[in-house]
Amino acid sequence: MNNELLKRDLNQLQLLQLPRWTDLPGLNLYMDQVVSYINQYLEVLDLDEITAAMINNYVKKGLVVAPDKKRYAKQQISQVLIIALLKTNFSIEEIGRLLSVGTATDRNEKQLYDYFILTFLDAIHQLDEEYSPFEQGTKPANGLVTETQKTLLKLACQSVVYKIAIRITVKKDQTTTLKSADKK
Repeated sequence: MNNELLKRDLNQLQLLQLPRWTDLPGLNLYMDQVVSYINQYLEVLDLDEITAAMINNYVKKGLVVAPDKKRYAKQQISQVLIIALLKTNFSIEEIGRLLSVGTATDRNEKQLYDYFILTFLDAIHQLDEEYSPFEQGTKPANGLVTETQKTLLKLACQSVVYKIAIRITVKKDQTTTLKSADKK
């Protein structure tokens, strides 16, 4: 990919607008509408689309609250969008564990969703600061590794380290939750 195309694509990513809770559809949607609604955001991010079968699977696994009379409200739509974004790096089982952290206490779905969206958008903006091979040039450093390669390796390593940190935190929370349940 040439540097101008890369720069344009990163600039487009910076313009991404994901819906906050108040922006989610106010009317309950049928399955095909939910799929279409979620996929419009995934397409912009160049992520795999979701299907009705996937959403049904999320409901069966308890990751998404079952719809009421085949209609999905904001809560379910927000859950599907979070899962659709996380499934690029995590298995469904890992997402289930991740989303269950802290469920022993009351959690506010609206606040959790908005925090997720703001954090996701913040990560995109931080990416622009870290991922800029078009500004650094592509000449090999010491003749071995290009700046683009360095950036990609750094991001890949960060991704793995963050995933490890998430797994450790989820396991710790599950252990703490089990110990608390045993004491009762």
